[in-house]
Amino acid sequence: MPKIVCPYCFEEFNRSEVMFRCTNDDCEKLMDLKLSHFWGQDRKMLPFVENQLGWVAKKLDSMPDSADCPRCGHTTYTVICPHCHNVIPKEMVKHKGYIISIIGARSSGKTNYITVLIDQLRKYGSKLGNLGVLASTVADERKDCTQVRYQTDFYDILFKRGILPAQTKIADQKSKIPLIYTITQKGVKNPLYLVFYDTAGENFNDPKNISKNVKFLDESDAVIFLLDTFSIPYIHEKLNMKGEIELKYDVILNNIIDHFANGDKKKKEAHFKKPMAFAFSKIDTILQHSEELADTSIPGMSIDQNSPYLEGGGIQMGDIETVSDGLKSALCSWHEDGFVNNAENHYKNLKFFGFSALGKSPETDNHISDIQPYRVLDPLVWILDQFKYPLLKKK
Repeated sequence: MPKIVCPYCFEEFNRSEVMFRCTNDDCEKLMDLKLSHFWGQDRKMLPFVENQLGWVAKKLDSMPDSADCPRCGHTTYTVICPHCHNVIPKEMVKHKGYIISIIGARSSGKTNYITVLIDQLRKYGSKLGNLGVLASTVADERKDCTQVRYQTDFYDILFKRGILPAQTKIADQKSKIPLIYTITQKGVKNPLYLVFYDTAGENFNDPKNISKNVKFLDESDAVIFLLDTFSIPYIHEKLNMKGEIELKYDVILNNIIDHFANGDKKKKEAHFKKPMAFAFSKIDTILQHSEELADTSIPGMSIDQNSPYLEGGGIQMGDIETVSDGLKSALCSWHEDGFVNNAENHYKNLKFFGFSALGKSPETDNHISDIQPYRVLDPLVWILDQFKYPLLKKK
């Protein structure tokens, strides 16, 4: 069986190597050196517990269901990573989760995209094949579990308060906490586990930062690369955008390619075969200026036509193909041939997407109301199809 990758430290381990955390509140809390090292601060926790598997079970890579705390005798079912001692969902260890990296430059809208993507997945999962979407409730501290963290740090800020979430800072410890979701479907035996990260865009400014701070990229099963359409020089000039382009996305692509080209050969070969979705944000502005900017039109896309599957009837993979071809054609007309060639010369399985997380520009004070997402789910739908997940498709 394939090894499990910890969604926190990204170290690999066998199922038979899992450890447990005592859950008896009356048991003595002790300093956990591995957990303290991971978080960079002292952590006193209930004791970690070695599993009691015999050598035959370990040889068969069986996963223990529980373990008894040697200090208090309490039976615990809470699984932790044997390397960093962070709590991880037990079922995800059994069935393995898919890690999806959402990356991009600073100001590319990663936090907005993640916030809206998850909301859209919960709202329209039924349109994709009666999918159920559950947020993980597992974490060392309640505030860090996906269910609470998404609601507090993402959803409430954008949808209830109408404020754009602050950009993720490079030193933000919360960027190390994954968002873990379980996707279930009637008739499908094993659930699908999706792991998302919200990491600072500055991590991609230098290949050294990628190696140090973005280790999840090496272990990702797929990547959604967010690109700010306004950072395309041709569009920036046509729309008379104020200020200079901070960092063009082709620099980030070059840094990622360089990171893998100069690293482990097996990881390099694996990375360039994985699904890569190049997703251009704020595409609604381009489509809304189609009359003024006739030469910036995108074949196959219209502001009046959102993802067809949102209306029901199943997914049309042909629509995703048409949009990808249209974006590629538009990029070439915007003098981004070099970027397209770099992407296609390295990645064996890629598509181009255009989306808008908000559906319009925020107000000058970063407030927004009446959010109208446009084609936000398309990259994830395509990736799920690449994972061979049984989505509802139009006949």
